[in-house]
Amino acid sequence: MSSIKRNLVYNFILSVSQVFLPLLSIPYISRVLTPAGIGEVSFIDSFTFYFISIAEFGIVVYGMREVARLRNEPEKKEKLVSELLLLHIISSSFTLVLYGVAVYFIWSKIHDIRILYFSLSFLIVNFFACEWYFLGMEKFRYITFRSVLCRVLGLVSIYILIKQPSDYFIYYAIIASSAMLNSLWNNYLLFKEVSVSFKNTNWKRHIPKLRITYFISLVYGITLILDNVLLRIVSTASAVGYYAFSVKIVRISTTLLSDSLQVFFPRIVYFIRQNNRKKVQLMITLNLQLLILFSVPICAGVFLLAEPLVIIFLGEQFIPATGNLRILAAFPLLKSYNHFLSKQVLISHNRERLYLNGLVVTSVVFVFLMLFLSYKYADSGASYAIMLAEILLLLINYYYVRKTSTDLQVFDLRTFIHALVGASLFIPVVYLIRKLIPSPLPVLIISMGSCFFVYVIIQAFVIRNNFMLILKDVFIRRCKKLWSFFFN
Repeated sequence: MSSIKRNLVYNFILSVSQVFLPLLSIPYISRVLTPAGIGEVSFIDSFTFYFISIAEFGIVVYGMREVARLRNEPEKKEKLVSELLLLHIISSSFTLVLYGVAVYFIWSKIHDIRILYFSLSFLIVNFFACEWYFLGMEKFRYITFRSVLCRVLGLVSIYILIKQPSDYFIYYAIIASSAMLNSLWNNYLLFKEVSVSFKNTNWKRHIPKLRITYFISLVYGITLILDNVLLRIVSTASAVGYYAFSVKIVRISTTLLSDSLQVFFPRIVYFIRQNNRKKVQLMITLNLQLLILFSVPICAGVFLLAEPLVIIFLGEQFIPATGNLRILAAFPLLKSYNHFLSKQVLISHNRERLYLNGLVVTSVVFVFLMLFLSYKYADSGASYAIMLAEILLLLINYYYVRKTSTDLQVFDLRTFIHALVGASLFIPVVYLIRKLIPSPLPVLIISMGSCFFVYVIIQAFVIRNNFMLILKDVFIRRCKKLWSFFFN
């Protein structure tokens, strides 16, 4: 349990950096670049990442799970790593050909060779992607340090290099370069730690097992990555800009929640292998309570503070995105709970096929809704499409989980009610603050601080939610240790 707590701390630091650093860059980017320029970058970024998903061949989730299982068997682990790396190189080579064909057909939507160069470079460097190894080995300290440092370097580069609207290609260059630095750093440490050899490897033996996870990553990428691409096909670059930054805000907030799954997942897989159902339920319950307790107030905050959020972080030219943000307000809860049902329950129990079934149905519906609603309502239609798709996927995932894992409790109604009660108090708090203060920046800062204070007080001292009490005890112990370190 102590390692779980330690990994959660590292993961929390990583998640905070994923939230905090973009909050420093987005206001600057949205004021220097135009919505059209941001739309161009969002389009090529989504386009590139989808081909990276194709090249990934389902290895990330599969590799993380298998490394977690073989962590105490070094010879088998090294053989596994070598085989999966070689398989990824082969799949990436085929993907590169598909990438070239796709670029030829959609060149009219790219029309800038500079961003294409960085897109291609990112794809090539990703041939040796191996993040799954470090996740499976639970090296969250390293992952956190590396990721935070690369993001800080990227943030500094944004402020130094981007000065005018025509610098949108530099913005994408920084995004791609930060990702490439992460990948190269991983390669250096992996080859230093593991004796990788491509001789006498049987990489083909993984293909039958990877087939399902590969299709999952491809189909999953339709809603996660291709949303910007589909919107650009039927609408303008400006519409992509409005939508991309709106969905980026809610996805950033979702990161705080969904990243906790990576901490619990290897441990859940380990206990399943040990056939310890009591410990499996304990891990699932803790993860579930964490998601519910923090996703509900985030959703309420995004909805109530959509206008000041857009004005402060995106600027006046992005005011049309306010409606999108309100439509997407419940996204953090829906997305994080979908991640929980699919990864922590279905995939951990080797039921990837059921998850894939839900993704296929959802993706077909999503593509239809995205093209139809975006054509009629542009960025607002895209926002409705992705929300409807998440709701449909949640219903399908929940059905499969209840059908196959009848011994597991996968929803905590008590914690959900606690979260709703606490978040409902945000309404009078925000209303009163907006009545008294006209300026958006003070409204945002005071509202966030006040709502956070009210929520913690209600959960920890009035309702006395069990999970919040655990967090309170951990926080008090940490404070006492720091006090003793500095003053004793």
